[in-house]
Amino acid sequence: MTDTAYDAEVPPRVSIVLVSYGGRSMLNACLYLVAEHTPLPHEVIVVDSGSKDGTDQWVAEHMRGARGHVVGRNIGFGSGCNLGVVDARAPYVLFLNADVEVGPGWLEPLVDVLDTQEHVAAVAPIMRDQTGAIQEYGSVVGADGWCRAWGDGAPLVNQDALFPHAVDYASAACLLVRRRAFNAVGGFSTEYDTAYFEDVDLAFLLRRAGWDVAVDPRSTVVHQRHGSSDGSTAKDLMELNRSTFLRRWGSTLAGRPMLPAPDKGSHTFYYARDILADARILVVDDRVPNADRGSGDPRTQRLLETLAAPDRRVTFLARDILRAEAYAPALLELGVEAVWQHANPFQVLRERAGLYDVVIVMRPHNYSWIAEAVAESQPQAVKVYDSESLFFRRAEQYVGVAKTAAERERLRREADEQREVEEAAFRWADVGVCVTEVEAEWAAKIAPDASIRVAGYPVDIADQVPGLGERDGIAFFGGFMGGAGSPNEVAVLELVDEVLPALWREHPGLKLAVVGADPTPSVRALESDLVDVVGRVPNPAWWLGRLRVQVVPMRLGAGIKLKFLDSMAAGLPFVTTPVGAEGLRLGDLTKHLVGTSNAELVELTSALLSDDALWTDVQQELLGIARNWFSRTAFRNEIDEVLADCGVVPTGVVRTR
Repeated sequence: MTDTAYDAEVPPRVSIVLVSYGGRSMLNACLYLVAEHTPLPHEVIVVDSGSKDGTDQWVAEHMRGARGHVVGRNIGFGSGCNLGVVDARAPYVLFLNADVEVGPGWLEPLVDVLDTQEHVAAVAPIMRDQTGAIQEYGSVVGADGWCRAWGDGAPLVNQDALFPHAVDYASAACLLVRRRAFNAVGGFSTEYDTAYFEDVDLAFLLRRAGWDVAVDPRSTVVHQRHGSSDGSTAKDLMELNRSTFLRRWGSTLAGRPMLPAPDKGSHTFYYARDILADARILVVDDRVPNADRGSGDPRTQRLLETLAAPDRRVTFLARDILRAEAYAPALLELGVEAVWQHANPFQVLRERAGLYDVVIVMRPHNYSWIAEAVAESQPQAVKVYDSESLFFRRAEQYVGVAKTAAERERLRREADEQREVEEAAFRWADVGVCVTEVEAEWAAKIAPDASIRVAGYPVDIADQVPGLGERDGIAFFGGFMGGAGSPNEVAVLELVDEVLPALWREHPGLKLAVVGADPTPSVRALESDLVDVVGRVPNPAWWLGRLRVQVVPMRLGAGIKLKFLDSMAAGLPFVTTPVGAEGLRLGDLTKHLVGTSNAELVELTSALLSDDALWTDVQQELLGIARNWFSRTAFRNEIDEVLADCGVVPTGVVRTR
């Protein structure tokens, strides 16, 4: 190793404390990697606990600026760390074993957690062994005091779906801790002999003081287990120190399960993993939300963002793997456990039997396949059915546009069958959720014993939106995941075929932008000099902020249409039908924005294109409606009411990352 110098004049962000007991070559390798891969300002403090191999002299010669303590005897890991913290100058202390190998980007994510999550006192990385297998992803503690690293020898960890979360404890082989929190609880207990269980004890001390201990998979290190002691010595120390841990924390462990063998009793492991959560919530939907593609997915994403909190464990179960790998990271970063890589969703529920306090099922087709499994494996859970919209109403609308008697009869049967499923879903639920008052009134009549709540669609409303001077043309905004014959396809075809020709007569050269994912062949065929089929865009708000009016002759659909809330939030006035305007709380604005016939849609659109004062007034009133009724705060309040009906209190901690 080349010599490393630490500048004592530079305030460190992190104080790295290592306790050494022999193993100079291992310490050499560890500190070399720390120096190579730690750009953050840091200091190194080495406590040499009775080494006989000249470790103290080596540190003095090769680590200029590093501070060292030389103790003539082996005082143990906990006492050695406590001694090192006395000299620490940084607000964060990183306890590091010499048998840990760090790499690029190992420390920054851990610092980010403590910088942004004030409720977290300590955070650890994912620890892997030399083969790359997960050695520890946080750990759980059983009733007898024995601990098991989550992922170590257990087939329960999906390596593609690791998420940050609070844990029972995390190994101090690599653990970043707030110095003030560490000192406040008295540091590592000195009751333990040499090594093992001090870090478990510390986690329990921190939690008793109101802090969380977390793991963050953005950081990964490699750990050579028992690098400074042989296996038999380690086992003896563990058994000795477990008895001390039980004496100190036996009453806290009372009521916890015994941990079974890794290949048995998976539901017990999940319960032990999630035992710290105030509420365990399962959300079931078709797929991991494709939040930029419409079809209800943006609302599901917002729901999960609202549910996610440090004092809850939220699990999302997807039936379909459609684009899951692309969209799951957005959930994982929230601390939501995303489960999609499974052969059988029913097996997922059986593996977690009795775990969840609340099960939220999204949309009727998911109720149809999951209700029986919920009854079998989660009978204790409060059941929530979130309709997203009343699908049978849309099916009934298709009956009205059918071209033949046979088609009408078929569609009517399908609508009746759909209605029966949705009625059953609301009657199954303890709590029902609708997106509009109209649909909630219907559900309350169908399921009088259920609590029926309204929780609409939240949107992000900009503080400032572009004015008239930066806008031109009209928009149709909406995804086409529903394929041919979907409400959005029907609407945009009617817009181009029947509304635009009249608008072009009054406003020659008026251009239409069709913005939305997965345009069908019929939609793509609309492309022309005056019709731009844009397709999916990464930033819809930018497009909505440069167009003057959105025009949507919506004839089919139920519930709130997110396209209009996005319009409100972007300051883009719109013109639509009564079907499109449902649930938007337009009030007096209805006379300027809602028409039944295409002629009325043309007249209303032309007015907004021609009258700047009217356009400005409408824009400001729509922004006010969005802020009052469809903000994230409004949605959080609505979801808090749903959770209160489930016996879940509002969270007291909000994630800042």
